[in-house]
Amino acid sequence: MSAQLRIDRSVMVGCIDGLEDSGLVRRERHPRDRRAYAVTLTPEAEPALAEAEGGVPRLLDRAFGALTAAERQTLSRLVGKILDVS
Repeated sequence: MSAQLRIDRSVMVGCIDGLEDSGLVRRERHPRDRRAYAVTLTPEAEPALAEAEGGVPRLLDRAFGALTAAERQTLSRLVGKILDVS
């Protein structure tokens, strides 16, 4: 998962530790791979997730508000191209 998100494994573990300490996720052994963990949301995470998801459009508007719709589309295509190469 950390490779897919392009986040260093140690940073990912720290993030999951914090979420687990806050009661937002639980970590259990993966049922098919004993070396791995499955991380699942707890019911307490639902309001926090909804709040975070609701903020994404506002964040994107603030971050990319100076760009036209065509420029946003071009940027998205170019970033996608960069990520496909990595």
